[in-house]
Amino acid sequence: MGRIDLSEENYSDAMYNFNKAIIAKPNDFEGYFLRGIAKYSLNDYIGAVNDFSKTLEIHPLYVRAYLYRGIANDRLGNYADAKKDYTRAISLDPYDAELHIAMGSTKLHLNEFESAVASFDTAIIIHPDNANAYINRGIAKRYLERLDDAIADLDKAVYYDFFNVEALVRRGIIQMEREQYQDALLDFNNALKMDNNNPIIFFNRGTAFLNIGDTISALKDYERVNNLDERNALTYFNRGIIYAQLEENDIALALFNKVVEINPKNIYGYFNRGILHYKMNEFDDAENDFSKVIELFPDYVDAWVNRSIVRYEKGDSKGAEADRFKSKEIIELISNNKNVDSLYNIYSNSIGYDKIIAFDSDFTNGDKGGKLAQFSSVDIKPFDNFIIGVDEFNSKDKNKKDKRHFVDATLSQINENKQLNGLRLVYLQKEFSDESYQSLLNDSIIETIDDENLRTFLSALLNYEIHNYQHAENNLYYLIDNKIYYTYAAINISSIQKDKAELILANQNYNDPVSINTKKTTEKRKINKPIKPDYQQALNTLTELSNNNKTNPFIWYNLGNIHLQMQEFHKAIDDYSLAIKYEKNLAEAYYNRGLTLLFLGEKDLANSDLSKAGELGIKEAYAVIKRFINN
Repeated sequence: MGRIDLSEENYSDAMYNFNKAIIAKPNDFEGYFLRGIAKYSLNDYIGAVNDFSKTLEIHPLYVRAYLYRGIANDRLGNYADAKKDYTRAISLDPYDAELHIAMGSTKLHLNEFESAVASFDTAIIIHPDNANAYINRGIAKRYLERLDDAIADLDKAVYYDFFNVEALVRRGIIQMEREQYQDALLDFNNALKMDNNNPIIFFNRGTAFLNIGDTISALKDYERVNNLDERNALTYFNRGIIYAQLEENDIALALFNKVVEINPKNIYGYFNRGILHYKMNEFDDAENDFSKVIELFPDYVDAWVNRSIVRYEKGDSKGAEADRFKSKEIIELISNNKNVDSLYNIYSNSIGYDKIIAFDSDFTNGDKGGKLAQFSSVDIKPFDNFIIGVDEFNSKDKNKKDKRHFVDATLSQINENKQLNGLRLVYLQKEFSDESYQSLLNDSIIETIDDENLRTFLSALLNYEIHNYQHAENNLYYLIDNKIYYTYAAINISSIQKDKAELILANQNYNDPVSINTKKTTEKRKINKPIKPDYQQALNTLTELSNNNKTNPFIWYNLGNIHLQMQEFHKAIDDYSLAIKYEKNLAEAYYNRGLTLLFLGEKDLANSDLSKAGELGIKEAYAVIKRFINN
């Protein structure tokens, strides 16, 4: 409840303008309020709370600011603060149904179900045809195990808003709990008519099909889930179970492989893959999988039992007995002195068990300890280096509106004295690795330049753009002793050195010969050690440069990128911090520092940096906040 249903794309585009408007009118409460709504819509809840708080400092009686700050606090898990905000808002406007629905929703999150029902009752008295109030009251009654009453409320919600997909899905899920599978299917079918790209609906309909024995339809729906959500490990897992039951072992194995690829620490994926390997008489692989489960969750008795069975099959009696002893030790700890041998026999039967999981929280967390995220891999990239490149003066190209350029005093002087046929030198994000990139430079433009040093610098830049690295370096080294161009030449040299280091890695990855040897041999295959990029040259260039130019933010930013690639994370954070110190609006530094902090598990600090990057125009920041911080 309470989602501010406005365009994410529009807010992402408008964020920078909100920021500018607030700077222009710092006492205008509406500016902070609108920016708070934008941040909320982009899942930046901390930033939203801060902006709504500023709104209320200026306008203490603004009811909507209390409401939305309460909703944002709720999303952050600050439930007490949320309830305070709703209470204050209700005292100012007791006849606003939305306020009571918001209060009831937060009570739901606190498991205060009876009190939540009372809040929704009030909302319904005020607004008898409010579908959201009936949906939420139905959810509360479901948790109170009043399933018939819950269905009655969801019937009301559908009656007042037949096109409310959430009402249909919620009712369908409760119908499944009541084992009314045909009614559930009817709700899911109707929901899909209005939202046929929603993986949650397909997942639930697949589970309903499974409960009525329609395995083929269930598989089709689960496959549709993974077509829509390629990282949904839970659905790959369930499909693996079904295919294993159908004895389609190769397909099942591929699906379990996908589960552990998405989350290398998901014990259920390894455990069930181990069972499959056992059934396929692949005992070494089965043992490895059960060992991995034990490594991740040492108290998982099923894995000890199953590994002991596999080791017996392999003839490893000593290892099997050790596992059997360990499993009995764990069983004794949790069994309250019941018959351990009898319980062991029950566990030993689990080598053949198959279990479909339907929104199991342990599975979603990745392990039985509840510490690991299902979507643990973070496939996001930091922004690349800044270099000194060229841009058009006063470009009217709409595609260039998001480009961020900076000019210092020396570059301004060069640009003022040396008009480059409508071009100028600027600090900009290196982008010419993109296949769609088109250079603004060409030989004919460069030939018109009278100043030899500028002509040499532009020649280096053009060679860099077309990946003539050696020519580019030679040109730049020619300028390394020039007082005007020294800094700019060294920055671009370091960027070339970084690219060359990564090019070596790319060549090794893509060009290694692959062959199949059909001769039997006892000789171990030689495995070439992977080559890692050597960033030392780039590091040395930037380190020396930073000693001579301590206040240049782009040197520190690029140095941070090098340390980040070298996995020297705390040094990278220090470098990005210095970049921000000397250029407070360097959004890329906030973004990259935020990613580094996120990798280190510092979510609150990461959220702050990503929020600031978003304010400064980095749209990607909100996608990261949404997916990895406030998911």
